[in-house]
Amino acid sequence: MRISELSEQADLPVGTVKFYLRSGLLHQGQLVSATQAEYDETHLERLRLIRALLEVGHLTHAEIQGILDALAKPPGQMVEALVQVYDAAAKAARYDETDLTPALAAVRALGWSIDPESPHLAWLARAISALESIGLPPSGERMQVYGAAALLAAENDIDWVMDADPDRTVLRAIGSSVLWGSVLGALRVLAAEDVSRRQFGEMTMALRNLGAEPGQFQQTPEDPDDEPEASIPVAD
Repeated sequence: MRISELSEQADLPVGTVKFYLRSGLLHQGQLVSATQAEYDETHLERLRLIRALLEVGHLTHAEIQGILDALAKPPGQMVEALVQVYDAAAKAARYDETDLTPALAAVRALGWSIDPESPHLAWLARAISALESIGLPPSGERMQVYGAAALLAAENDIDWVMDADPDRTVLRAIGSSVLWGSVLGALRVLAAEDVSRRQFGEMTMALRNLGAEPGQFQQTPEDPDDEPEASIPVAD
C-alpha cells in the first residue's frame, strides 16, 4: 500500500506517518521508485502500537523507541527484551532524582521482594509524596488493600505473558505493563461508581453532574412520606 492508504487505515495524518518514518519509530517501506515506497501490514501494526503507547500509555517517543527496540531483539535475548520493556513502562528516566525511601518502606511493609534499584520504585515514591504533600498520607491499611489488589493482578499478568507463544511474549509484556495498567486504573474508578450507586442510589448521578443547573438532577423519593411538605403561605 502507498503511504496515503497506510495513513488512512491507521487513522493518522500523512504528516504524522512521515514523522515516525524520519524519527525511526516506523521502519522504512520497500522502495518502488526514487520517490515512492510500498508499505505492508507490519507498518500498520507498528503504527497502531505506537498510537496505543502514546495515547493510552502516555509514553514519550524515547520510551516508545525503547519498547520497539525490545520487540526487535532475537528470541535468545528474551530476558533482556522483557527488562527493557518494563524499564520503559516505568518511565524511569523521568524520575532520576526521586527519593525512593517512602516506596522502599511501603513495599517492605507489604512483604514484597523488590530490587532496591527497580525503576518502578520512583513511580510509587512520587505518588506517595504527592499524597503527603496535600495532607493525605497513605495509611498502612490503605496500602495493604491496594497492595493485595495489585498482587492479584500481577500474578495474572505474569501467567498471561509467560503463556504466550515465544514470538508474542514481548508484545504481551508491553500490553501488560503499559496498556493493562490503564485498564486497571479505569476499572477501579468504574468500580467506585458502581459501589456508590449501590450505596447511595441516584445521589451518585447528582455527583456526576455537578455542573448541571440547580434542580436538574434530584433524588426521587421512594416513599410518599419522604416527599417535602407543601409550603403554606403566610398571611401578611
